[in-house]
Amino acid sequence: MKSPTKENIKQIATTKKYTTNVYIGSNDDEFISTINKSLNNAKYKIIGFESDGKKLVKNIKKDIPNILLLDTKINNSSYSEITSSIEKINIPHIAIIDDITDKIIEEIIPGNPFGYLIKPIEIEELERMIDVSVKKHNINTLKTINAKDRIKEKNEELLIEKSNSIFLLVTCSALIISGILARNVTWLQWLLLIPTLTMLFLAIISTKKQEKPIPYEKPPFVSLIIPAHNEEYTIAQTVTSISQIDYTLNGKPNFELIVVNDGSTDSTGEKLSELKKDIPILRIVTRKPPKSGKGKGFVLNDALSLSKGEIIGVFDADTQVEKDFLNIVMPYLNNPKVQGVQTRVKMYNKDENFLANMQHVEFESFGNTLIAKDNLGKSGFLGGNGQFVKKQAILDGEKWDGFAVTEDLNLSVKILLKGGQIRYCGETAVYQEAVTDWKSFFKQRTRWAIGNFETIFIYLPKILKSPLPLIKKYGIIEHISFYAFNLFIFFGFIVSILNAISWFIFHGVTIIRMDAPLIVGIISTIAFIPGISIALLREKAGPLKFIKDIIGYWIYCFHLIPLFFETMFKMIIRKERKWDKTKHKGIEE
Repeated sequence: MKSPTKENIKQIATTKKYTTNVYIGSNDDEFISTINKSLNNAKYKIIGFESDGKKLVKNIKKDIPNILLLDTKINNSSYSEITSSIEKINIPHIAIIDDITDKIIEEIIPGNPFGYLIKPIEIEELERMIDVSVKKHNINTLKTINAKDRIKEKNEELLIEKSNSIFLLVTCSALIISGILARNVTWLQWLLLIPTLTMLFLAIISTKKQEKPIPYEKPPFVSLIIPAHNEEYTIAQTVTSISQIDYTLNGKPNFELIVVNDGSTDSTGEKLSELKKDIPILRIVTRKPPKSGKGKGFVLNDALSLSKGEIIGVFDADTQVEKDFLNIVMPYLNNPKVQGVQTRVKMYNKDENFLANMQHVEFESFGNTLIAKDNLGKSGFLGGNGQFVKKQAILDGEKWDGFAVTEDLNLSVKILLKGGQIRYCGETAVYQEAVTDWKSFFKQRTRWAIGNFETIFIYLPKILKSPLPLIKKYGIIEHISFYAFNLFIFFGFIVSILNAISWFIFHGVTIIRMDAPLIVGIISTIAFIPGISIALLREKAGPLKFIKDIIGYWIYCFHLIPLFFETMFKMIIRKERKWDKTKHKGIEE
């Protein structure tokens, strides 16, 4: 008899109509005779019995039953010796004992049976235990097989990502180097025409008013999830802020707050325990090694399995919100086609330094783009902090991908490919901590860029083959190829700057030629300005700050050039997907 296949196990695990092959290991002839007479029917089949322990192990390795009834009394072997020998065969067994004694219990528990029965056996109880044991075992086995298949699939994807990264790095480097050596980058102007026209188009569309959401008649129950790993500096303020949201039904909080303490080694756990005393809606889930530290997606999936809400919200552990936050956000999901909504993101420490302020400006610019995408068929993207998704949409997309470096982007693409819509809510915001030093900033952005490239390398064929309209396919590809296009955009700016300096100093001499028609050059030059200008105007920035932030943001964005090469290098040399969370320092009250 061959080992059961994945399809066999799946059938057994999901249906009641199958024949269970039973093997008996016992030296009790009366017991064997009773079972043999009672279980040989359409549902159960006795495929063998053996009184000798050594022969038993040999036989079941050959016959592979669905379950073994193992008597603690058997010849030539002890119960523990047999269970030790069959451990690798992956066959469930039920222990059959004459009486409960301390010695028997000590012997059968390490053998890990699916249960035990005391002689004389009641057949109905035996059948029930066999059914439960076999089904449970096969479900567990199927999970193991699926997990192994998933790991194999992800390892194959890793090879694809490495080869594509090498190709992209070599291609981009060759184009840039050849252009410099030939002193002509006219090709660059034509290459950037479509993405720069897209930038201008999105800026114009963002000025249009968004469709106004319609409130629910009965607001849905919401599960808010906060993944937390070593967040002792921010977790208390975050939990306190979110727990004070005023979102009720019949006078009671209409949401739950689940914080997943993912293997924290600092005082995060202690702080959460203290918070629990005063916050009844707080639920704490603790993940410990070796399960912890594997990725944000795995953390979210654990919380998802415990959640009660039909809407799932995700916050970072450095988040602050206003009390009316959920009342403003929820109406955006009151549409059967809308599966998710991303809220506005602001930096509460934006005034700390230049880097922090530029991140604030950057998220305002990103929000402006999402307004445009909302107006273009509600085709926005989830951004991690302050995202809300219908629970069923997460389940339909096979949950969050725990292996993905940016699980939010991964989920967004899956939702869009299924024809779902993602909206943007700019009426309220989550406030988070901006990174204030360049080393941590590059670490964070490298992770984001890796996540983008992972997504485009793996999902590009699926996007191209999907039945989505061409404009929506382009919208997805344009979004996830952000880092590749911006490399060339800002390389083009460098060439333009060098040419301007050369023209001024050497009176009309051009270092690197850009011979495309003038209109193409103008579009490439100014495309960056309208979008960021509209975003800053929405912030009601004064004239001086407006100019200062536009120039500062333009300079800030040149980090995208070294970031591209650092990202490609790390994707090529990495041996596994690794999620590196951003460290939060917190601020004083």
